[in-house]
Amino acid sequence: MTVEISNEKCGHIANCPVDGLCIQICEQKALVEKDNDVEIVNENCNDCGLCISNCPNQAITQV
Repeated sequence: MTVEISNEKCGHIANCPVDGLCIQICEQKALVEKDNDVEIVNENCNDCGLCISNCPNQAITQV
């Protein structure tokens, strides 16, 4: 499985209430910053779910 970020729900890093916490807590480097947005590196994701459970905007889902 992979994760997906909803552009409508995501506040992007500049507007994120927790300053891009999803990127900070991803030990696999599956979420990275690119042009002030969160980009997914699917091949690095191990489906741990940390990003999903810690996103304050509930913008990340597993697909």
